[in-house]
Amino acid sequence: MSKRLMAEQMVISQFPVGHVTSPRDFVIRNRTMALISDATVIVEARERSGTVSQGWEAIRLGRPLYICEPLAEAGLSWVKAMQWYGARVLRDVDQVIEEVSFPMERPL
Repeated sequence: MSKRLMAEQMVISQFPVGHVTSPRDFVIRNRTMALISDATVIVEARERSGTVSQGWEAIRLGRPLYICEPLAEAGLSWVKAMQWYGARVLRDVDQVIEEVSFPMERPL
């Protein structure tokens, strides 16, 4: 499966093929996802989740971070902390399209 993905799609990883995954690798992967994303949308995450670490990386890198409204209303401590640092509650997907600048769609 991974060889087919690499042949037919774009695969980004800082780990070599055959790398044995360790728990620390997930934090590194989450940072990479935040680095290559124009924005991050968190749909679901527990208090101690890799998704939360990606959200913090997005904030640290100055990337827009959106937290879906039902999750934002769940009363999780990390949600309030991220909102204090600029995360926005996502009420509608059009909000991301309107607020995030997509360089490839800009007129020349």
